[in-house]
Amino acid sequence: MRLVSRTRRGFAMITTLWVMTVAGVLATAAALVGRNTVNATRNRVQLERASWLASGCAARAQAAIDARLASASTFEVASDMWRSLGREAIPVALLPGAPCSISLEAAGSRLDVNGASDEMIANLLTALDYGGDVASLVDAVADWRDSDDVARPLGAERDWYVSAQRDVPRNGPLADMRELARVRGFENVAMFDSVLTVEPGRVSLATASATVLLSVPGFTRETAERVVAMRDAGTPVSDLISILGTLSRASADTLLAHYADVARFTTTIPDAWILTVRAESGFPPSVVTLTWRLVRSGKRARVTHTRSDL
Repeated sequence: MRLVSRTRRGFAMITTLWVMTVAGVLATAAALVGRNTVNATRNRVQLERASWLASGCAARAQAAIDARLASASTFEVASDMWRSLGREAIPVALLPGAPCSISLEAAGSRLDVNGASDEMIANLLTALDYGGDVASLVDAVADWRDSDDVARPLGAERDWYVSAQRDVPRNGPLADMRELARVRGFENVAMFDSVLTVEPGRVSLATASATVLLSVPGFTRETAERVVAMRDAGTPVSDLISILGTLSRASADTLLAHYADVARFTTTIPDAWILTVRAESGFPPSVVTLTWRLVRSGKRARVTHTRSDL
């Protein structure tokens, strides 16, 4: 009887310990689930706050731009203001105590990799003195953007990327600059950040660098540097014909020979301005980047496209 009693007591103790262990595990799991739920909720709240902060700052910046344009005495003056918006409006948009960072870039300050012709991309790579085979890089970009899987003579299509165990081409326009790093030959995408973009827009004579201007057919280095020099001196080019007399005969003749292309691929007034707002909330911070494309409508700036990155 004593042996049976001890056995029962031992079994009861083991059962009790087992129950306590299971209860402890369940309690820990419940605590972890609760903590994860709380953290997820807090993250969502922080992202929501950051999103509202970004939207508020973007609206304030747009209002500052509208106020600047509205102060113009004529539409021509408003055009001049729009041309130099990046220099004049941002100090106004950066209102004291704004809980975010704001930047403004003219469309066409960098070359649109989706809309540029083969010649323009080749010209840009040559201006950069890029060490790779320019023709193969041009074909690789074209193969990535086009809708088929037929490789150009020096390009790369689906078969090449599959064999190299890499992401296959989109067969459509690049979605963002990070995607350019997936194109054969453009893996070092950081070196192209200042000259290439996926934002549509004609090359802006008011804001593009000399390197980007050299992508335009008919632009010699002399022409590109003259446009930049005039802009820096406060007399931006309003008509390329007006600078012909300031160029050498060779540069002037080259510009005239390609004038139809120049007129099609460039603009003296930016097609749009890209407003980018970055806001954060909480610690560790939840960050939201909001991008608005602004086009001029008379004496106001109108939002035509928005994008939000979390």
